[in-house]
Parts: sequence; structure tokens; C-alpha cells
Amino acid sequence: MTRRWILVTGCSTGIGRHLVGALRRRGWGVVATARRPETLADLPPGEDLRVLALDVCDAASIAAAVEACRDLRLIGFVNNAGYGQIGPLELLTEDELRRQFETNVIGLHAVTRAFLPLIRKNAARGEGRVVQVSSMLGRLSIPLAGAYNASKHAVIALAESLRLEIGDEIPVLLVEPGAIRSEFRETLTKAWGDLPERAKGTPFEAVLRRYMEKRKELSEAHAYDAGQCAERIARAISAARPPRRLTIGKDAFWAGKAKAILPAFLWERLLRRAYGLR
Repeated sequence: MTRRWILVTGCSTGIGRHLVGALRRRGWGVVATARRPETLADLPPGEDLRVLALDVCDAASIAAAVEACRDLRLIGFVNNAGYGQIGPLELLTEDELRRQFETNVIGLHAVTRAFLPLIRKNAARGEGRVVQVSSMLGRLSIPLAGAYNASKHAVIALAESLRLEIGDEIPVLLVEPGAIRSEFRETLTKAWGDLPERAKGTPFEAVLRRYMEKRKELSEAHAYDAGQCAERIARAISAARPPRRLTIGKDAFWAGKAKAILPAFLWERLLRRAYGLR
């Protein structure tokens, strides 16, 4: 019971997958979770690893994960699970918006509520860790990502309110990465469904085509490496006094500065031009 344990959601790919190794290298025991635990089968086994099924949209799955962790000295969790619903708001259905919030916001809140009592039980004052992964798009908005933008704005609001409520007892760390080179972007088109068909004959048809053609190329050229991102998060988690907010990536830093400095009309003009919205 001397080992400190931390649970991470969304470990099948990207930041979550790399975070498992980064935390283990710093001496943490890690509870790695995914909706399909078979995707975690290739993680190096060890006494410092436990693999669990966890669907953040399923109350029974969350409750089962809590029970499976009761024998551990679990003192923290990382809410990393999420996906990006891309599409112009005019074409986005209510069900698509609802699913985005169910995973990125309601699921995050459900995990937080379920695990906080266990953290309080196991952690000394200031030792616990609540880590909420948002995005630079939680501070600013871009075209074609209204649903994702809104969900990440909500994550920031929840994290900042939670810090005001419990931060003196349990540190709350808000992570805001920029573009990350991972399979996250491959999941974007999977979430589209029949959106390209809905876009036919609308002003967004060419915009979506341009997005599909250019986005991966831009990501590979400018995005931050998921492994490096995970190392920075693990370092912040392991610090004696973790930061309140961790911004990762030059794009996240400079985009925030640009939005704060530029007049709104110029900022919007630049974004429209970048996305082909003339």
C-alpha cells in the first residue's frame, strides 16, 4: 500500500497511451483504462500496472472500476478520454452534439464524482491529484469544431470551479494541449458519419474537402509529439506542487496570445481564410 497509484482514462491511443509509461517511469502505479481493454494488451506488464475496462459514458462501468481500485492506494486520476466531433454547426445534429458532451463533459464529471471519495480516503492533504485534460480550443474557438470547442470550454469551467471548491485539499491540474500528433485526428473523420453527404450542395462542401486534404499534412508538420506531451504531464503530476494550468505546444501558447492581442475582426478574418471560409 506504499505505492502511489493513479488512474488514467482513454489509454488506447495518443496521450493516454504514452502517459502510462511516463508515469510508471516516475514511480507511479498506473491503472490504465479503455473502453476496450484488449487495446492495452501490449503494455509491458508489472506490479505497477493494472488494466481495466472503463467506459466514461456508462455508470455501471465507472462503478465497477471504482470497486476494482479499492485495494490500491489510489490518490489521483487523469480524465483524458475524449474525441473530437468535427463539422459546421449548421449541419451538426442535436444527437451528434449530445454525444460529444456525453463523452467529453458528462463522462469526465461522472468519473470525477465517482473517484473523489477514494482519493480523499487514500491521499494526505495536498498529495492527491485531479487532472482534467482540456485543449487550447477550450480557450478559443475555430471553424468546423464548434461541438468540440464547446465541450472543452466546459471542461475548463468545471476544472476551475472544482479547484475553487477542493483545491486547498486536492490539487486540480488543468491540461491544455495544442495540436498533438496522434491517432486522435484519424478519429475525427470516423465521427463525421454521413456529414460529407449532408454537406453536398452547401457552401461547406468544398470547405470539408479542403479540411480532409490538408489537416493531416498540417498536423504532421506542426503538431506536438504525443510522447513528449505525456512526459510534460507526468512531470507536472509528479511535482510536489503541481501547476494549476499546463499549456503544451507552441501553437497553444501563441494562438492564445494572438487572440488576446489582435482585434476581433482581424482574428476572425485570419481564421476564415485559413479554413477557406471566404
